[in-house]
Amino acid sequence: MAKKPWIECAPPEQATGDLRRAYDKILATRGQIPQIRAVMAGEPLTVEGFAFFYPENNYACRSIDRRLAEMIATVASVANGSGFGGPAHARQLAQITGDDAFAKSLLEDYTRADLSSQERVLLDYVWKLSRAPGEMRSSDLEALREQGWTDPQIVATVHVTAFFAYMNRVAEAFGVS
Repeated sequence: MAKKPWIECAPPEQATGDLRRAYDKILATRGQIPQIRAVMAGEPLTVEGFAFFYPENNYACRSIDRRLAEMIATVASVANGSGFGGPAHARQLAQITGDDAFAKSLLEDYTRADLSSQERVLLDYVWKLSRAPGEMRSSDLEALREQGWTDPQIVATVHVTAFFAYMNRVAEAFGVS
């Protein structure tokens, strides 16, 4: 049984106005309101704004595949120190790839995982962006391009990394399990 978050969450049957509209969008996509979304019920427009960033639609990214998006989410979450996000996205990765060992290796230490050089450079970028965003340089983008990453793929990588910087902090701030 999941523990209760540290903040009150409006259940779908009690939602009205903007929150009802936000919950309806989430219910249409997910069929349920995940706890990570319900903890933000006090700001319904925030809930609605993030209503389409879900694994099922690859976090609104088309230039990278789901496997890569979950790899990014896992590494970003570990870099963020999120006890919720890292394991949650490693489970997602294991589910879509059927490779529990690979997902676990990313969760424990992505630098030791069985990655292509192209993937390794990208995940190094994700780690740096997560841990030291003020140290990012144009040379970081050039290193990605040299490995064959396109600008749309780089944009998607930054989006997923930044999205999980946000979501990991929401989860940890409210005790989401």
